[in-house]
Amino acid sequence: MQKGIWKTQEGDFEYRIDRKKDRSGEPWVTVTDYRGTYTEVHVPGKIEGIPVKALAKKTFLSRKNLKRAVLPEPLEEIGDWAFAYCTGLESVWIPKKRIKLGSSIFMECPKIKKVYLYEPELEKTAGEDEEQTAALLAAAAVLLDAEYLLDVQEAGTDSWMEKWDARMKTVMEAEDDEGYTKMILCGEEDYGCSLEEFMKSKRKGKVRLAMLRLLNPAGLDEKNRMLWEQYLLDHTKGCASEETWEVLREEHGYEEEYFKLFARIGGIRKENFDALLLDMEGDYAEMKAFFINYKEKHIGGGNFFDTLSLDD
Repeated sequence: MQKGIWKTQEGDFEYRIDRKKDRSGEPWVTVTDYRGTYTEVHVPGKIEGIPVKALAKKTFLSRKNLKRAVLPEPLEEIGDWAFAYCTGLESVWIPKKRIKLGSSIFMECPKIKKVYLYEPELEKTAGEDEEQTAALLAAAAVLLDAEYLLDVQEAGTDSWMEKWDARMKTVMEAEDDEGYTKMILCGEEDYGCSLEEFMKSKRKGKVRLAMLRLLNPAGLDEKNRMLWEQYLLDHTKGCASEETWEVLREEHGYEEEYFKLFARIGGIRKENFDALLLDMEGDYAEMKAFFINYKEKHIGGGNFFDTLSLDD
């Protein structure tokens, strides 16, 4: 077995050359480690003229600077925990073909938003459908905890969408206190998480999931759309719990598609409008301007807040 280090402008790749245990003895490269600090990394398609067909376990483990990774067309296997604890990872490009995926490859990658699939030999661009599939694939690992949905070949098909929505429904319908007792029994109460805090965190997770699905509605049926919109409305400003508004303000206050979704489903109401603006204080000028304009067009009625400067 030959081992070595392949140096590139984006960092160094440790590798080994394996050979099939048959009469052909065909060689392939397994990348075993990456050393570098680049935010965007392209794994080589060939090393020493031999195709790279595998990423070993923990290849990119804890590479916190990594934001985008492009995997090569010859790839056939991604090992366990290959990108685990890459806390800055936002997107990954994977060839759309039969690939053996290990377990927990995106474990503790909270920022990952897109897992793109590209056809070998074609330009790596994504249309609207591909963008939505990429978002749902990433959410399968991060929000749904459903690794079985990381199916590179099936992703985006009608049957895959049905499985995705079935898993989402299970997550959304789970009781907010589910799992708390187990956490306490496992001694994790040392983190100081009360039942109330635990349930609030669960509701925020459901809000994130509902928002993401509504913003990526490919294959979403009308019944589920209405369910997820209603869930968001049941937790907006002025309700018994306000996780929808909190997630929007704290995590997406500068993202137009999110606050437009909030308005479209009816999150801005006459009775909660003043409180919404008060919560924004001097921040989120674009969202504040949108809310004021929305109120004038769709709700009507003037008040003191309509005259607030966007810089106040």
